[in-house]
Amino acid sequence: MQFRLKRQQHKTRYVALAAISVDGRISLDASAMPDWTSPEDWKFFQGELKKVDAVVVGRSTYEAAKKHISKRVAYVLTGSVQEPVADGTVTFINPDVTDLASVLSQYAAIGIVGGAEAYRTMFDLGLCDELYLTIEPVAFGRGRELLLETEQPVRLKLKGSKRLNKQGTIVLHYEVVR
Repeated sequence: MQFRLKRQQHKTRYVALAAISVDGRISLDASAMPDWTSPEDWKFFQGELKKVDAVVVGRSTYEAAKKHISKRVAYVLTGSVQEPVADGTVTFINPDVTDLASVLSQYAAIGIVGGAEAYRTMFDLGLCDELYLTIEPVAFGRGRELLLETEQPVRLKLKGSKRLNKQGTIVLHYEVVR
């Protein structure tokens, strides 16, 4: 009698990484990399990126951080393509016409790294399991919010927190509650 082992279903883990000001802004301008985050946050961010196989990013964030993102396997969410278009390690993909979950299912872990439209899209598609939210001790009074008009409220459960520096930068680690 032969026994066949069942293969476990592969479940991609989706982790959003975001830095915000104390008034909830991810940037002053969608076309520029944030230069207001602390060195400790950058170190934390880079450490978390080492744990993922690919990143998902919005088109504006990609343009602002092309130098960094093009070094990774990346999926750029954009409405300007009808089918996925690969350019080296970067693939431009339209989540309105492509089954994003199916495309990304080949990876064990995906990092969602911004901007606001990318976070909204991934949350709305149910493709976010965890959120690491760095809160920097700065207030802008204006700028881009973390989430733009999500279809449903995003329910979160705090898993942990960590202070990164003496200035008061903290990281909150949430699990998305379904």
